[in-house]
Amino acid sequence: MQKSLLSFIFICLVHSLFAQPYKTIKQYTPYKWMVNVSWNVIDDDGRPYTNMFDVANTWQTEYYPNKVSVDRYLKNGWSVEAAASFAQYKAGKLINGNFGNAGIFAALDVNAKYSLYQLYAPRMRWVEPYTIMGLGYTFRSIGSTAPHTPVLNLGAGVNFWFTKNIGIQIQSTGKLSIYPFFIGSDGNYFQHSAGISYRWNESKRNKSDFDKKRYPWTRDNKRYKSKGGH
Repeated sequence: MQKSLLSFIFICLVHSLFAQPYKTIKQYTPYKWMVNVSWNVIDDDGRPYTNMFDVANTWQTEYYPNKVSVDRYLKNGWSVEAAASFAQYKAGKLINGNFGNAGIFAALDVNAKYSLYQLYAPRMRWVEPYTIMGLGYTFRSIGSTAPHTPVLNLGAGVNFWFTKNIGIQIQSTGKLSIYPFFIGSDGNYFQHSAGISYRWNESKRNKSDFDKKRYPWTRDNKRYKSKGGH
């Protein structure tokens, strides 16, 4: 199961890296900036590749939004994202194979994202799947032999746009501990999120108002010449 999941994520990322923009009808810039506020779910039961949907026993959730991210669109489907998230581990949940512990989780991440929207026609602008890869830092006060853990992020998500600017984002990311090393580390876990996104474009008015010819008399008009050379 572990190898299959990693292989699937790797194939998606390689496909994204080598996907050519000529497959689209035309290059489309959907936004310049996007912010997202979401509900964060941490699955840190020590078995990150089995029983991934054991919600009752393993998913750490909050009633309030506990993740925020800022996304800057670059070009040809690529964007970069910075994210911060927080959670409280409940004693009644399984944390790395143990019950009865409570603690704090916090994470900071920087990710590169590739929008698969660039690979199909613009008539489907309301749905935007994407892949994600990056690096992060995770702090856990309990449940891990390495409370301060650098991680490699591999995942995927999708945006559903209800208007030009407002939508819902759903994302799932596997967090692989860089130290201790990937396989078999209790620093590995899953992070899922769902929340509201708002995006906008930068203003196209780059020039100062003083540089623009706003009034008719500022235009270059032909001057009338009087008869007789006066």
